[in-house]
Amino acid sequence: LLFLAGLIAGGLGLAAVSPGVFVAASNRGILAIAGAGLLVGIGTRLGNGCTSGHGVCGLSRLSSRSLVATVTFVSAGVVAATVGSSL
Repeated sequence: LLFLAGLIAGGLGLAAVSPGVFVAASNRGILAIAGAGLLVGIGTRLGNGCTSGHGVCGLSRLSSRSLVATVTFVSAGVVAATVGSSL
């Protein structure tokens, strides 16, 4: 509960100091954004963990599975960012 309270308090504090930070940088609709979030959740489930979990914890344990997962996540991100910026 303290962690969640800290997230909310930090966001409110940042909004008070610099409200322009929260201006949407995307012109995508709410359905596209929700769909992207759903795909991230599915990918996390299929990959048996999130990018930071594999990248930080898995690689520090010298897990070959985490190395493959991290390389796959980063490669897919580069491709998605490149394709997305050209649309």
